[in-house]
Amino acid sequence: TVSEIIQNDGDDELEVVHDYNDAIKIAHEVFDQGTVDLFTKILKMEEGHVDWAEIQRAQINQMGIENYLSSQTEVAVS
Repeated sequence: TVSEIIQNDGDDELEVVHDYNDAIKIAHEVFDQGTVDLFTKILKMEEGHVDWAEIQRAQINQMGIENYLSSQTEVAVS
């Protein structure tokens, strides 16, 4: 279902955030500032994905799946 897809995506993104945090810690330990900078930039993007999934789940809980899905479609205006 859509709810499950969003939940799974959010869970996966959260795991990736933890992995990047671990990688940044290791890069700090070996004094690899270039990798720290790169992974920190990527980490911020991944945290944005986690936030997006949390917002979507909150919207589904607040408005119900039917209204949520209706709000996700856009009508093309010609």
